Amino acid sequence: MSPTQQAHEAHGDDHGHHGSRFIAHHYDDAQHQFDSGKLGIWLFLAQEVLFFSALFVAYVLYRSHHPEIYSYAHKWLQVKFGAINTAVLIFSSLTAAWAVRAAQLAQPKRLILCLATTILCACAFLGIKYIEYSHKYHESILFGRYFDPCVSPGGVDLLTKKNECKGVKSTIDWDAKAEKAKSGCFNVDKIDQDPHEPGLQADCTVIESVGATKRTIGDKCAEETIDETEGSPPIAKKFPCWRPAYQPAVCPDLVDGPGDQTEGTRREMGYASHHQVGVMVEYGDEEERGDDVKIAATCTDAPKPAAVAAAAAHDADKAKVLGQKAIAPIHHMTTHEEHELESMGPPPEHTSMFFTIYFAMTGLHGIHVLFGIGVFTWLLIRALKGHFTPDYFGPVDYAALYWHIVDLIWIFLFPLLYLIH
Repeated sequence: MSPTQQAHEAHGDDHGHHGSRFIAHHYDDAQHQFDSGKLGIWLFLAQEVLFFSALFVAYVLYRSHHPEIYSYAHKWLQVKFGAINTAVLIFSSLTAAWAVRAAQLAQPKRLILCLATTILCACAFLGIKYIEYSHKYHESILFGRYFDPCVSPGGVDLLTKKNECKGVKSTIDWDAKAEKAKSGCFNVDKIDQDPHEPGLQADCTVIESVGATKRTIGDKCAEETIDETEGSPPIAKKFPCWRPAYQPAVCPDLVDGPGDQTEGTRREMGYASHHQVGVMVEYGDEEERGDDVKIAATCTDAPKPAAVAAAAAHDADKAKVLGQKAIAPIHHMTTHEEHELESMGPPPEHTSMFFTIYFAMTGLHGIHVLFGIGVFTWLLIRALKGHFTPDYFGPVDYAALYWHIVDLIWIFLFPLLYLIH
């Protein structure tokens, strides 16, 4: 005899319970028990919404104050994975609701099938999240001080703190305790030969040291450009080669001014900010080069403004002599071109905050999905034992409500994190 039946006999009656043995004795009938449980699950879901609301507020505040971080960092996310997970969860909500209907109509086989399908969808969701998380872990696209990616979203090699990326080595010597570069960073004013031209035009002598052996690395890497002549091959890069690279998380901006003032105060006082860059050597392979490989660079100062102005005037006079236009037509970039250019650049300062919020929101959501798998597994075991009837289907209904909230949260997370553009 079950504990519930014993309790009924102890009270001398069953309050008119003629349905499932799982209707507790302290309820008037099955509907009374169902309504009480429904109120409890709604109160639980209300506090869950408040729980996630704090993270959504953090998201809104950081996005309003640092939109450039979100615009750049979301390009590391795989939209196709997010879209697949969205479809999987929407379908799982359908099967969860269908399970409730099957329990109401006393269709045990359909109930079992719907519960099992919901569990499989939840497992598929976590499997895809594992693929995303593992990729970010291996690429160091993480939160806080662990954010140290080797490649930008556009596929351009970046300076890193650990300086152990495949196929490249930089001048950076990182101090883990002080959390700053001990050496290897250069003031951009020193190596940008022509501020009027896009990019950095550094004039440096770069040396690679492997133990006692030293060699000079060749000129800057030539960009791959396609000749307008039909059938002409693109200009290939020469390896190994070097180029200046900017990454504010490694070579931070410097601000002139009194040392006892904060950076913001110094900016307000009118002191100038100077970007810093490092020199990166590319080898054109996928090999890792350990600590025995050292890169050192000696960069010349930029020419004085007078020399730059004289050169510009000379070019203008030459253009007039040759009958060419002294001023080139301005090309207005499309939105797509702006996004492509942005993705190839270095991460903005404090980009790691995006991934702190990303992992907090998606990680907490993943924990709820994992908890849902446990609940639906418990329901599946009970369904196999035939516990659910038209009079007693409350647990299935409550779990489905919980699952709908979990799915709804993801429907908000997907566009907020993956579809910023």
